[in-house]
Amino acid sequence: MTTAYSHDSRGETMLDESTGNVSTVMDYGAGHVHPQKAMDPGLVYDISSLDYVDFLCNSNYTAANIRIITRKAADCGGARHAGHIGNLNYPTLAAVFQQYGKRNLSTHFIRTVTNVGDSDSIYTVRIRPPVDVAVTVEPERLVFRRVGQKLNFLVRVRTEAVELSPGSSVVRSGSITWSDGKRNVTSAVVVTLQQPL
Repeated sequence: MTTAYSHDSRGETMLDESTGNVSTVMDYGAGHVHPQKAMDPGLVYDISSLDYVDFLCNSNYTAANIRIITRKAADCGGARHAGHIGNLNYPTLAAVFQQYGKRNLSTHFIRTVTNVGDSDSIYTVRIRPPVDVAVTVEPERLVFRRVGQKLNFLVRVRTEAVELSPGSSVVRSGSITWSDGKRNVTSAVVVTLQQPL
């Protein structure tokens, strides 16, 4: 996902074949797989089955529901204490804001990346925020001393409510890219604003 591309052979954004319009992240997702780059991604977002259980807990699944899915008992106490569903350690950062009369909307994401590239590598973040959305990343540099080392970063997303008719929504997308000068590790940032009925 993090090494995929979303531009065509001319360097332009891919077109949606069905409409001929410029495609969006909702059309191409993370993009087209680039096999050579996927073999040397630099950073990876590790995830385990327990992380998915925490995700289900924070999605308000009951212990009985989770047991049906995992065939094991689950304790959601720690998961709910640790954060919200947006903190699943997944490359894409997706925020959905229900506009219940709130003007200022914000959320945050915590991610952990593992260095699978070079030891003694430094990754600097480049932010391409969605339109009318403020995105900040802390820290702005990740300094790895060894292969296999894990580091955390925090992404804050802030926007303001927009005028929407009841039941409608608008989707805006951007990205953050970690680069060590050799590799680019890109994560989509997708913000959806919804106006309830």
